[in-house]
Amino acid sequence: MVATIKRSLRDSAAARWTALFIVSFTMMCGYFLSDVMSPLAGMLESQLGWTRADYGTYTSSYGWFNVFLFMLIFGGIILDKLGIRITGFGATVFMVVGTAIKYWAVASTTLSGSVILGLNAQLFWACIGFAIFAGGVEVAGITVSKIIVKWFKGKELATAMGMQVAMARIGTAIALGFSVPIARATGIIDVSRPLLVALIALCIGLIVFIVYNLMDIKLDKSEASANELNEADEEEDFKLSDIGKILNNKGWWYIAILCVLFYSAVFPFLKYATDL
Repeated sequence: MVATIKRSLRDSAAARWTALFIVSFTMMCGYFLSDVMSPLAGMLESQLGWTRADYGTYTSSYGWFNVFLFMLIFGGIILDKLGIRITGFGATVFMVVGTAIKYWAVASTTLSGSVILGLNAQLFWACIGFAIFAGGVEVAGITVSKIIVKWFKGKELATAMGMQVAMARIGTAIALGFSVPIARATGIIDVSRPLLVALIALCIGLIVFIVYNLMDIKLDKSEASANELNEADEEEDFKLSDIGKILNNKGWWYIAILCVLFYSAVFPFLKYATDL
């Protein structure tokens, strides 16, 4: 009787794996959009008149807000302060809004000939959309990591993280393998068509994340009813001094350097490898 009362929703294998699939699907859609333009580089030149320099500017826009506005750092602070549901929903909305701007820019015919800050207007707005999306998808990534810990701590944590990353890589594989066929689907090449598919997928991802939020509320209630502390109660309040503690941790620097080397080698290769 006591054991039954103390059961949490995350003790249900079906519930926690469903939660994992939902958030992993949203991230898979995000990774699909991240790389959807890579196979289309040649078509961007022929259909939109972009140069290789333009394409390079576009790919670099992924880091504009994340690097220069410290979006990931602020995203982590917001996640600690506001929690999973608000941060995850906000990040997913950013992904959808950024993708919508990017699709509008690439599909629009009204921007031809216009120049903004020295850039072709179409390129400028595509970059802005991609930068907004990038801020959302990166914050969503750290939110999903926290979600997995919340549901799988003391259980199949490593397996769950591996499956989430695997689904994200499926999104990349779909982008690299199917972007060109989608662009040519009707016999008329349209480089905006894969972006429309990505936008629809991300809208679905936003909807399913709302479903996840409902599950997260039920999880918190189930843990409260079992006299357990929920995640927000278990954590200490964030303090600015915590950043100093992290920066003074040598282990953190080793991991950070490893990630920098990986990101600087693998992801740029994916952006240009389709021409090889």
